[in-house]
Amino acid sequence: MLNKVAAYVCSLLLIPMLVFADATPPSHEAQKAVKEYKASLDTKEIKNRKKTVVKKKENTSKAMAESEGKTEKKEEIKYVIKKKSPKAEAEELITANRHADAIKYLINAVKQDPNNYELRYLLATSYYEYGMPNRAVDELNSVLKLKPDFAPAHVKLGIIYKKKGNADLALREFAQASELVPNNLELKYQLGKIYLERGMKEKAVEEFRSTLIADPSFYLSNLAISDILVESKDYENAIEELKLAAIYSPKNPEIHFKLGKIYMLQGNKNSAIEEYRILRDINQEYAKNLFMIIFPEGK
Repeated sequence: MLNKVAAYVCSLLLIPMLVFADATPPSHEAQKAVKEYKASLDTKEIKNRKKTVVKKKENTSKAMAESEGKTEKKEEIKYVIKKKSPKAEAEELITANRHADAIKYLINAVKQDPNNYELRYLLATSYYEYGMPNRAVDELNSVLKLKPDFAPAHVKLGIIYKKKGNADLALREFAQASELVPNNLELKYQLGKIYLERGMKEKAVEEFRSTLIADPSFYLSNLAISDILVESKDYENAIEELKLAAIYSPKNPEIHFKLGKIYMLQGNKNSAIEEYRILRDINQEYAKNLFMIIFPEGK
């Protein structure tokens, strides 16, 4: 009986040991496993650190490259801003009234680019402003050979011919320019003046009227028409033209002076004196001249 009890107790002690024998590894195996696990963690951390460092280097390199690129672009932009075209250089000299320097610069520029009509036109302008109208005419004719429809060259030729007293050639150039730029009021006005110089009053009035239809404030045409009307002794209409001009240029001394003269031609001394009073506040010289017409004896 005792033997059976002992055997039963022994079995109770042995069974758990057999069941859990593989579940609890020896201590040195556990330590080894821990070391391996830590080593794997260390390796991953090192790799991650390396990746971070590489990425930072890449970002830094990229940023430096972009920065260098931007610097190069800025330098290129600065270079472009500093560098001017021959046309711009010449225009700057002409604007500064350095016509001798402009001529010297443009002669060289035209040699390098003989078919550049804009440079030739600027050279003609410099010749004209420097007191060399004949050279200007030659250069303007060269411009028109290259570009016959270049209106500014026709206008410049017209001005030169007009100053030389050649009304026929001036008229030809202004007429051609007017066809090219029909809405240019100043050009139509100059064309009217040429017609007037040639004694073609009706054509002149037609040109002057066309400017006023386009722009009623272009009072210079009113003044020109009033002069023509005064010559015809049409004083009433002349006064109306001058009053229209005064609406757009009320302090223009020439308008009030001409009104005063016409009033005196009509025998309307009181209205002439009124114009004199207006002139006293605008222009003393005009006022003095009108006073002498109103009071020729100084009274």
